[in-house]
Amino acid sequence: MADIFINTVLLEKNRWEPGRPSSLHISEWMEDFQRHGFRGVEIWENHALQASETEVRQVIESSLPIEIYNSYISLEDEYEKERKAAAAMIHRLEVKRVKFNFGVSFSQKEEYMKNLLHFKSLLPQDCELLCECHPGTILEEPAEAEKVFKELALERLGAIIHPFHVETDPGLWLQHLGSAVTHAHISLFDGGTFFQLKKRPEFVKERIHIMKEAGFGGTLSLEFTEGTASVEETPEKLYQHALEDLAFLLHHYV
Repeated sequence: MADIFINTVLLEKNRWEPGRPSSLHISEWMEDFQRHGFRGVEIWENHALQASETEVRQVIESSLPIEIYNSYISLEDEYEKERKAAAAMIHRLEVKRVKFNFGVSFSQKEEYMKNLLHFKSLLPQDCELLCECHPGTILEEPAEAEKVFKELALERLGAIIHPFHVETDPGLWLQHLGSAVTHAHISLFDGGTFFQLKKRPEFVKERIHIMKEAGFGGTLSLEFTEGTASVEETPEKLYQHALEDLAFLLHHYV
């Protein structure tokens, strides 16, 4: 059974708002996360960067580990200050895995790669970079991702896929990137809407079968769920849906 984490972006109503202002104190949720069976936390960066010193200390002191730092830093040249701030927080949290995204412009690919390598040099030596591969970035196609991964030739570079997005082919991603796919963001997404896993049980079970047949043995985190980006969403409603998604995975991801 893979380790399943809670991604705190799932609870954040401002996840896509300008400036992405944090509206939650994650320390207040950590006990529930652990009690309900999550093995760790993928923390949305502004739940740390915009938090008070007391809040950061409480998160660090929690017995539930922060497994992944979910960053939205830009890899364009003018964002060096933001990358340094992210690296400093990663050191504080003692996180071993860092999610990032490439940008959307193929003409800036060399710029992105250069700044990624510099960002890597700011992180703890044993830190793994996790490239989230999805539409809206230059690595939305498996073949292009494979090419860039080979060009970068980094020891600790993993990929994140979205196996339950209807338009994503997890088998193709695993064919191109193989063991480099070390993490999966869990959300059932179809036609612009998120659904609970139990609403499409046969689809989810088939995707799980594809992943296992292709040799995926990485970790999972619940990224979004039914109600995400809806007008009536609240952290409490989303968390209840997430717990039901967790129960589905614990029953079927064997």
